[in-house]
Amino acid sequence: MVRSRGCIADRRVGVVCESTACLPAALVERYSIRVVPIPFVFGDRTFKDGVDITPDEFYARMATSQEMPKTSPPEPGAYLFAWEAALRECADVLHVSLARRVSTFDRSTSLAAAEFTQRHPEACIRVLDSGSAAMGQGFVALAAARAAAARGLSLDGVCEVAKAVADKVSLVVALDTLRYLARTSRIPQVAALVSSLLDLKPIVCVERGEVRPLERVRTRQRSLQHLLAAVCGGLQADAPVHLAVHHAQAPETAEWLSEEVRLRCNVVESYVTEFTPVMGAYCGPGLVGAAFYPQMEDVTC
Repeated sequence: MVRSRGCIADRRVGVVCESTACLPAALVERYSIRVVPIPFVFGDRTFKDGVDITPDEFYARMATSQEMPKTSPPEPGAYLFAWEAALRECADVLHVSLARRVSTFDRSTSLAAAEFTQRHPEACIRVLDSGSAAMGQGFVALAAARAAAARGLSLDGVCEVAKAVADKVSLVVALDTLRYLARTSRIPQVAALVSSLLDLKPIVCVERGEVRPLERVRTRQRSLQHLLAAVCGGLQADAPVHLAVHHAQAPETAEWLSEEVRLRCNVVESYVTEFTPVMGAYCGPGLVGAAFYPQMEDVTC
């Protein structure tokens, strides 16, 4: 369907997500995915995640600062800006959001959706909870964008593809330290509890909107082995798998994890990327994680 405002003939749905998806820039450009940057305050300045500060600059500043960065939801206008940019190319818009249970974005997206509908009654905006974060969220957005681009699906069809991936994708992370989580906690009781467990290196899984601990170990080497086991243990031996390994100032460890998973599993797509500053603010340097899901025969993604 060709629209007068310049909609791409075989692409009816534009896809948008937050910067928490940690999508590689090449994929964002290739599939025309719009990204809403998450704002955060660091000292006397406000930054936009992934826009005006590099991860290296961010971690260097965090290592010497007495005051930790504070994040906040994007303003409704930031969502509107991205959605309307997508609307210039497509008929409808799908926004793939960070898991609701780990974010406070709902109010902004609800206000933005109401304004969007008022401004553009001929178009449809839909907000889909990815149930995940980092490339767990990113893979859901990527699957949606690929389906929209390659198959020209309607909004309902693209949502169906995205939901199928959201139901299968997992994110498993191993924290190298709990010190940053203790420093950034806004709840004194939580900070006190975390501070008493600083020597532990927890492994946490995010699936279908649920966040659950998997292991708590006391050495880096053991945490990495448990992380590898958690990733490979969640996959069938021969099933094609999509994989993204994230890190926060730990590129060598991330490359090791990626290689070990590829040796053990049938990986058909893989990336090694750095967590955005917003993701690293609460977990600190040394964080390593993997997002993954098995390829589904009835879904092109």
